[in-house]
Amino acid sequence: MRVEHFRKATLYCGDCREILPELAGGVAAIVTDPPYGISYQTGRRKVMDTPDMLANDSKAPLWSVPLMYEVVENTGAIYLCTRFDVAPMWQQALIDAGAILKTPIIWDKGNWTSGDLTGDYANQCELILFAHKGRHKLKDGRPSNLWRVSRDPAGEHPTPKPVALMARCIHNSVNKGGTVLDPFMGSGSTGVAAIREGCHFIGIELELKYFDISCRRIEAEDSQLSIFDFME
Repeated sequence: MRVEHFRKATLYCGDCREILPELAGGVAAIVTDPPYGISYQTGRRKVMDTPDMLANDSKAPLWSVPLMYEVVENTGAIYLCTRFDVAPMWQQALIDAGAILKTPIIWDKGNWTSGDLTGDYANQCELILFAHKGRHKLKDGRPSNLWRVSRDPAGEHPTPKPVALMARCIHNSVNKGGTVLDPFMGSGSTGVAAIREGCHFIGIELELKYFDISCRRIEAEDSQLSIFDFME
């Protein structure tokens, strides 16, 4: 296992099955985009000549839910990105772990993905499941569950989540100085968002390639924040 420490973040390269039980707790929110269990591979070629197939995406890692639930603090929130066809499995896993399932967020990506061009509707939405442990109160009242945030193109990661999307989850549920966890960190969008929102971040990523990308992005964000703190 490899660990990298930054001023506002601690990143682990390893299996979250081994790392999550070792965390001390005190996590205000989990904001994560776990593998969907669909062996996704982008067919777009504008950014990458040979897009990667996501590793470990053959089966949704439902085993992670009780581990996540244990480390989130009482009154803490869980935001979990998923697709409509596998959402029921994640919802049941959250309920079985003891989480309180609430209204899901509909992410309108602004454009649609490829698929059946003649026999199906073009999908431009994904779900973000929202649950909490104990009683959780949103910071700014009761916002709408329909969020329009433009998706990022596939690049160094085949299915990156926009920083703005993850930041909205964090902003609604975590006070400045709180800790945000992403046990399926990918290319680090949640970590960048957490630092921008004035939070501490814990990230876990199994694949070394994506871990290195996360380290680079989060170090750059953390360094920029340090400069602004110094100027103040």
